[in-house]
This record gives sequence, C-alpha cells and structure tokens, in this order.
Amino acid sequence: MSRVATMPSLPERLSNSSADYRDPLAQVAWETLDRDLPWMPEEMVSLYGTPEWEALDPERRRLLGQYELVAFLELGLWLEALFMQRIAVRAGRGPAGGLEDYTYQLHELREEAGHSLMFVEVMRRSGLPALSDRLPRPRAATAFARLAPFDSAGFWATILIGEDVPDQVNRALYRDERLPQAVRDVVSVHMREEARHIAYARQRVGDKLDRMSPLGRRALAVLVRRVFRQFIEQCFYPPPGVYARAGLENPRALARRARSSPHRARVVERCVAPTVDFLAAHGLALGPSSASGPPARDGAD
Repeated sequence: MSRVATMPSLPERLSNSSADYRDPLAQVAWETLDRDLPWMPEEMVSLYGTPEWEALDPERRRLLGQYELVAFLELGLWLEALFMQRIAVRAGRGPAGGLEDYTYQLHELREEAGHSLMFVEVMRRSGLPALSDRLPRPRAATAFARLAPFDSAGFWATILIGEDVPDQVNRALYRDERLPQAVRDVVSVHMREEARHIAYARQRVGDKLDRMSPLGRRALAVLVRRVFRQFIEQCFYPPPGVYARAGLENPRALARRARSSPHRARVVERCVAPTVDFLAAHGLALGPSSASGPPARDGAD
C-alpha cells in the first residue's frame, strides 16, 4: 500500500527556509555607507512635493533623508524589541503549544535580533546622533503590543501591521540604485527574512479572524484601527525634533506641512494598501489610513 506524502505545514516550511542562517552583519558592504550620498529616495522623504522641499539645497535634502532613515531604523528597533520580548516570554514556556510553531518562533527571534544589530550598526557608522529622545512612542500601540494575548487576532494583526508596512518602505529603498550599497544590503536582508515573518503573521491573523463572529471583528477593528493610525504616524510623519536635528528652521511648521502634504498621503496609501486589503478580506476593516491626515500626536514632540 502506497503511503500518501503530507505537505509540510507553513511553520515547517518557514523553519526549513530559515535553517541556513547567516550573520546579517557579514552581508552588508559597510564601507559604502557614504554620507555624501542620499540614504533615502527623495520621493520617500516627508517634505518631498512641498514648497519647503523645493527651497532646500541638495545638502539639506540629503541630510534630512539621512535623519529620516535613522528615525525609520529606530522605529524598527522599537517594534522588534516589543516582538522579541513577547516571543521570548512565550518561548520560556516551552513547546507545549506545538513543536512546529515553537521552532519557527525561535528562528524568528534569532532573525529579529539580527535585524536590530544591523540597524544599530547603521546608526553607529552614520555618525548621526540617536533620535530616541525626539521620537516618543505611542502609548496605546505600545500597551496593546505588550498586553494583547499572544494567540489573539489583535496581537497578530498588530504584528502584521508592524512588519508589512515597513516592508513596503524597504522595497522603495531597495529599488533606488543611487543609495549606498550598505543601505540596500540592509534592506535586502531585512526584506528576505521579513517575507517569512509576514507569511507567518498573515496565516495566524487570517485563521483567527476567520473564526471570529462579525460582531467580534467589528469590536476588534475599533482598537486595531487606533493602533494602526498611531503606527502610520510613527512611520511616515516625523515629529519636529527630526527636522530640528537636520538643521531646518521652523521645525513645527515643517512637521505640519508634511502632515498636510498630498504627496505624502499618496505614499502612505501605497505602502499600507497590501496590509489594509489583506485584513479587510478577512473581515477586519481599518478604513482610510491618511485621507484625512494623521491623528494628533500623543506625547511630546
């Protein structure tokens, strides 16, 4: 009697893909991290498309893009620290919930730590001061990521938002061959490994949402929508302190200009569309992300 082969589960396939782990720091051409080159495509810089951008000289445009990349990497450090904390606590309980998921989550923990090391190395080599004191993190999103049950639809929706949206930014950076090879190497490693993380998060949140009642999904959407909008704020709209660090005058006015920029709104819509569409297909409607501008900040600027 022939034995029917069974298809490996998604966690098994992802673990197999992660098995040949390479130190991400060894995959980056660090010597190419040149401060005389732009580190971000101009169209991805927050002020692009505004009169204030047109008034900036090339050096200030380049410097602002470099500070905004550092802010983006610090956002990655914050997100990955939250996720690593949750995975580490979960791993401490052992594989009682299933060996396949447990194994893959350990692979993901290792890869997230590697990403954080890459981000820190970019910041160290850049010579630019850290922006942590200028980048207050949203309280609601932080609390939800820390306190939502690990196996809940809300937790995995939050993880998907935090991985899928920055992945779209990484793709824009990788496509621009004018950027230093080091920047493109960092986002290349990040994209390759995040593809597995995103696939896993999509399966987890999709399965859980599909088992929820319509009323449960609508109630969850209220909370996830707030987390989503706070994350968009963090990812795409720098606070005044970032403009000040780049040496620009009237940083508060510049922050307001970016928040009202039609071009910036289009960039946001393009980057969030895959996540919004996926969650909507599983009954979690987040609604428009930036059509009416980002929400007011909670915290200092």
